Amino acid sequence: MQLLTWLTVIYLVVLVVALAVSLIAIFIYLWKIGSALAAVERALVQTESNTAPLQGHIEAINGGLVGVRDGLMLVDEHLASTDGSLDFVAERLGIRETV
Repeated sequence: MQLLTWLTVIYLVVLVVALAVSLIAIFIYLWKIGSALAAVERALVQTESNTAPLQGHIEAINGGLVGVRDGLMLVDEHLASTDGSLDFVAERLGIRETV
């Protein structure tokens, strides 16, 4: 009977030690993850402050690009109209398109 009691106590000690080691390992990994996330947060805050002055420039560039887009759309319309006119002339001249 005494042997069974001692084996139970030894098993309990081994179980508690294994659980403690596992919890300590989990704590260490969580600490490392927390430190890495804190570094990421610091980097993001730094990036936000570094890129804040670009806001006005980006808006100006976007405004300019809207004008370029409008101009290119107008050119596209003119080219489509020219294509239609050239098709009409080609039909009149009897030239068939070979595509």
